[in-house]
Order: sequence, then C-alpha cells, then structure tokens
Amino acid sequence: MNPLFKKIIPHIIAIAVAFVVIFAYFNPMLGGKVLKQGDVQQWRATYHEIAEYEKTSGERTFWTNSIFSGMPTYLIGASYKNNFTGYISFYLSKVMPNPIDTLFLLFICFYILLLTFEVSPWLAIAGSLAFMFSTFNFINIDAGHVGKGNAIAFIPLVLAGINVTLRKNKLLGALLTGIALSFELAAGHLQITYYLAILIMVWMVAEFIFAIKEKKIAHLVICGMYLGVAALLGAGTNITGLITTEEYGKYSIRGKSELTKTTSGESNESNSSSGLDKDYALQWSNGASEPFTLLIPNFYGGSSMGELSTNSETFKLLKQNGVPNPKQVVQQLPIYWGTQPFTAGPIYYGAIICFLFVFGLFIIKDKAKWWILVISVLAIFLSMGRNFMPLTDIFFYHFPLYNKFRSVTFILAITQTMFPLLAILAIRDLMKKDMKADELKKKLLYSFYVVGGLCLLFAALPGMFFDFTSQSDSQLPEWLRPAIISDRESLLRMDALRSLLFILLTTGLIWFYIAKKIKAEYLIGTLAVLMLFDLWQVDKRYLNDKDFEAKKKTEADSFTKTQADEIILQDKDPNYRVYNTTQRLDQDALTSYWHKSIGGYHGAKMRRYQELIEFQIAKNNNEMFNMLNVKYFIVADSTNQLYPQQNPMANGNAWFVKEYVMVENADAELDSLTHFNSKEKVFIDKRFTDQLNGFKPNEDSSAKIALTSYLPNKLGYSSDATSNQLAVFSEIYYDKGWNAYIDGQLTPHFRCDYVLRGMIIPAGKHTIEFKFEPQVVKTGETIALYSSILLYGGIISIGGFVFFKRKKEDEK
Repeated sequence: MNPLFKKIIPHIIAIAVAFVVIFAYFNPMLGGKVLKQGDVQQWRATYHEIAEYEKTSGERTFWTNSIFSGMPTYLIGASYKNNFTGYISFYLSKVMPNPIDTLFLLFICFYILLLTFEVSPWLAIAGSLAFMFSTFNFINIDAGHVGKGNAIAFIPLVLAGINVTLRKNKLLGALLTGIALSFELAAGHLQITYYLAILIMVWMVAEFIFAIKEKKIAHLVICGMYLGVAALLGAGTNITGLITTEEYGKYSIRGKSELTKTTSGESNESNSSSGLDKDYALQWSNGASEPFTLLIPNFYGGSSMGELSTNSETFKLLKQNGVPNPKQVVQQLPIYWGTQPFTAGPIYYGAIICFLFVFGLFIIKDKAKWWILVISVLAIFLSMGRNFMPLTDIFFYHFPLYNKFRSVTFILAITQTMFPLLAILAIRDLMKKDMKADELKKKLLYSFYVVGGLCLLFAALPGMFFDFTSQSDSQLPEWLRPAIISDRESLLRMDALRSLLFILLTTGLIWFYIAKKIKAEYLIGTLAVLMLFDLWQVDKRYLNDKDFEAKKKTEADSFTKTQADEIILQDKDPNYRVYNTTQRLDQDALTSYWHKSIGGYHGAKMRRYQELIEFQIAKNNNEMFNMLNVKYFIVADSTNQLYPQQNPMANGNAWFVKEYVMVENADAELDSLTHFNSKEKVFIDKRFTDQLNGFKPNEDSSAKIALTSYLPNKLGYSSDATSNQLAVFSEIYYDKGWNAYIDGQLTPHFRCDYVLRGMIIPAGKHTIEFKFEPQVVKTGETIALYSSILLYGGIISIGGFVFFKRKKEDEK
C-alpha cells in the first residue's frame, strides 16, 4: 500500500464517520425536508429588497429601506468583492447546505486542532463528535444562527494554526492561522471572534510566562511576528466588512448615545457606556449557579417553553382539574427558572466531557492545561454578567469593544472548545502511561469524587439549595405553581442521576483500561459511543424531527401574504412605509418581506432611530408616523383578521417647511418632537448652523417637490419653487455614504427632526438625487484584494514548493 495513502486512511474514515453521524441525526433532510429556522426566516425577510435589487439590476446595494425606515446593509448581508475566502465560503455553502456545512466544519476543525496536539486520529474522532454535538451548536442551528455556528466552528482551526506555529513549523502554522482567521471573520459573527481574541490573549500571556521561565523569549518573539503577519493578512481579506462595521457601529446602538436622560427623565450616566447600555448588554446573563448546566442539562429546567411528560405532576393536576388537551399543554410550559429573560435550552457539554476535563487537571503534565483552565474559569464567570458585576464591570468599562456586544452567555463558546480539548488530552496522556497505575487510579477516584459527588448531591438534595421558583410564575394560575415547581425539581434530580450514570460508566471504563482489562481501541470506541449517546439524547430535546418541514417551492411561499398585504401592494407609489401594529416594532422582520417597514429585527439598528422609538413612537406620537411617511397601518379586527388602515396625514417623500428651529443638543431635538407640526416646522441641531448660513424660509404656496424615481441606494426628486426653500426628506440621515446632488452637483445636506434629512433647495426647477456611495467599501475592497493575493499566493507557493521537493526525492 502507498505510504501516503496509508497515512490518510484514518482521516478519510474520520470524514466518513462525521457525515454518517450528521445525516443520521438530520435524516429528514434526505427526504427533502428543511429545518424551520426562525432567524433565517427573519433574515430572508430583511434581505428581500437587497436580493431583488441585485437580481434585477446586477448591481450591489449597501442600503435598504425595508427595515427600520432605512439602514446600511453591512450587517444584513452586504456582498463585498475581492475576499477570496468569502468566495470559497459561498461555494462551499452551495455544495453542503446548512446545517450540514456548519456541523462538518465543527467536526473537522476540532479534529485538526486535536491532531496538532498529537492526539491519535481515532481519539480525535471521538473528541470531535463530542465538540460537534454540544447542545449550544444544535440550539444555534435550530434558531438559525448560521453565522454564530460557523464562527464557533473556526475557533479550533485558529487555535490549531497558533499551536503549529509555536510547537512545530512557524511558516506552515502562520499560513494555517491566516487562513483560519480569514474564515473565522468571514463567518460574520464578531462577538464570537472577539471572545476568541480574549482566549488567545490569555494563551499568549501564559506562553510569555513560560518563555521567561524557560528562557525562550526569542523563540516566542519570532513566533509572534509570524502570527502577527498571519493575523494582518487574515483580517485584511475581510477588511471591508470590518471597517464598514467599525464605521457604522458608532451610529448604531453599539455606539455611545448623545442623550443624557432616559425616557423617564432620569440621568442616563449610570447605564450608558461607549457601547451598548449596560442593562441591555447584560440582559442575557447566566445565574451564579447556571453554569452547572454544562454538567447537568436540566439543572435549570431546560427551555423556557419546555416539555413535560404525562408522568409529571403538572400533567396529573391539569387532568384532575379538567383542563382541555393536557397532553398539548405540557408540551410548552415555562419550566426554565433561571435569571435570563428566556432561553431555547441549556448549554451542555456532556457529563463525560466535564468529568474528563477534571480528570485532565489531575493527570496532564502539559503546561497547556493551565491556560486552558484559566480561560475556562474566566469565561464561566464572565457569562454570569449582571450576576457577577465585580468582574463584569472591569471588562465592560475597561476592555476595548467588550461593551459593544450583548448576551454575555455567548462567551461559553470558548469553554465549549476548551472542555473537550482538555478532556481528550486527558485520554491522550492516560495512554502515554507516564504515570503509575496506582497513581492514575487515585487521580481517577479524585475526579469521580468531585464531579460524581456534585451530581449525587444535586440528585439527593436539590431542595436544600434552590426553591425552583421563577419570576414568570406570576403568569401561571396559583393552583398550578406547586406542580410546576415540583416538576422542575424532578427534572434536576433525574438529569443529575443521568449524568452520574455516565460518569460511573466512564470511571469504570478507564479503571479497566488502567488495570489492563481492555485495550486502548476499545476504550476509545466505547467512550465515543457513550459521549455521542449522551449528547445525542439531550440535543434531541431541542432539535428533532418536529423541527423539519417540507421545502417550499419558492421563497415567497414561506411568507404568508395576508389580505392586508394584498391590498397595500396594489398601491403603485414606489416609496412609502408601513407600520404593522399587530407586531412588536423592534421584533417584526417579516413585514419587511412585503413592505418598507418602520419596524424590524436587528441587533445593531441605528442608535438615533432606536431612541426615536423609545421616546416618541412608543408613546404613539402620530406626528412620527407622518414624518416617516407611514402611509398604511396594518391592524387587526375583533376576529384577528388583518386589514390596512390608510394614514391620510402622511407627509409623503419630501416637503417644504415654513419654519426651522435650531436646538442645543440631542436631548432638546428629541424632546422638541413631542408637540409639533412636522409639515410646517423642523428642528435642527446647532452643529449644522453653517449649512443654513442665515437662511430664512420664504412662503411659496406654489412650491412643490416630489419623488421621481426610487432605488434602495438612489432616490430622485424634482423641485419647483420661486424662492429658496428648506426641504425635509422622509429618509434616514446617514452621512457616511449618502451624498446629495442638485442638478448633478454635490450639495451639502444635514440632519433634521433627529433622524431625517434636510437640504436647502434653490429657487427654480431642479433635479435632486440622493446616492449611497460609501467610500469605506471602495477602500476595504482594495485592501482585501492585496491581502487575498498575499495570503493565498503564499499557500500556493508553499504547496508548490513541497510538491516539487517530494517529486525530486521520489525520483532519487
């Protein structure tokens, strides 16, 4: 047999195992079904105008008017040129549909990481299956968090590149790091990438300490230079997305607010930051004991809308009280009792993985265990957010960019990588037999006492530590609460026993191996089966065959067109807005599929628009709807049938005002909108005084201005007036790309009425155009091109060198 082929056989088997397991779990896809992914559905609705424009025009747009009255597409689905990694990712997604691609990436990237730590391919298969089947991955898939899932998948690959650079081959490792980081950034979830950066920072601090002790500073510095170049090239390929996000971020809810007061009139100082408001950023924080779900999945009940069995106390009580359809009722109950507003399920790494992690702390001599332990502990405490403020405040106020992200529980994606890594390294070192059998047995028992003891304690005495109540219990009938509480306690107890069973089996398995009763291959194979069985069962609680549906013939079939939509779409006006009053304004993405909505769903909407919602729209200030050109409201009648209600007071696309008032600051401008007639008066921040240049409005009853053409990134108007006029445009102000032209000449425009655009229009007949021309995209794409050429050119060059070198050796 060819020696090279013999070497790659285990890797071919690994890939085959991955696909067999993936398709076994997602077997409905083999029958043509697809997952019902809520966030994917919402993204498609938001992206629809962008897709249609690019399909019909063949051009790109970096602005859409379908969501929140208009915003950049940078964080919605903008397509950038010259990123070779982006092209590869796009074509891979066509070959392997989601979630097959995400799961395979999770498997193969972790597999490569383990190989760089000199783990055998067979043990690496077992560890990669455990990493792939972590419940966080499946909950992300079920929700449709594609970018997050892919970003988590590439974490191990980045770490693999760094490990190769430090331990083996600097050039090869640097190239792998550059490629991995390029794919990591291309996944488009900067929060996960940021947490990866924290992980790397901790690792490099540890390496620096080790280098000082071992007098290897020079080696570390050289490796750092290789990795620095790799990071620059990896980031450079994705620079367009990075710098557009950085530019836009300052104007989004991730940037600092100019307001000094809250909606209640109180000072905003204690809650504000250079990024997100603290309350908003820390809303999803683990409770102090919630990380125990890593070991016991139903420690906190599971999902906010979880399922109980027909043996539950709740089911029995519902049946006893004659509640109709009790079987259906117990399928969606608030059994989660933690501190988060809601959750789709727990983050569970597997009882065996947690046990082996602790076992690894006892037996691993590799210095890597120390930085793995430190980052794991740090991540767990940071995931507690508002429930561990001493540490959270340090990071929130003093670590750059930390306050730009919400849902701090996402940092557990880091421990999701660290736990199985150390667990598998424990088995690797166990098989090296560097420690005497008696010593190994002692360490094994210590691990069992710690991890198994916790499971036993929570199984035997759960009521000693918790009362199993939740703030949401107030929404339940008082007679039902005791039964729900009893079932929550039962869920913890049963899952604690379940975890204890897996730990017992693993302890026994390793004990037999140490005693030389079973061979290494049987240990690895049995561990792989046990870990897979454990995680598979828990994953099925949150993603199962019920989550699949028949594939729709067209995308539009996925979006129900109501009678209200049908009627509104008969309007031939190319640019008006719709407010769907039957949905929460900031969580209504679906309306955007059919209409230009003033609502939407996005984690980085424009800061000023969010403030307009909170201070004015939420208080039903009708003048806001008029100035935003809300032509239709979607409302529901007494039978919940939707119908459109036309707004005759909508201002239209643009209008001339008789009066303008200069205001001191953002607080004054926003407050001024409470009582005014937007058709006649406009408020302008004093920072734009120079653009007004002493202008005084002249009343002209014959003056008119109207929209003549609409594209998402180009708006045309015509005006006719006998004197200079001040025009207000019902479009969102964003000067980092929008340019105004009068008769083809670039002309200044300014922000008015807190979020809109204003402009002085000279007398006479004129053509006015607004074009979205972001310079940042052009700059980014130029840098991306050179970075891609250098990175991929390096890979091709190295690959060619190795190929011809081996060819020469074979000829000899």
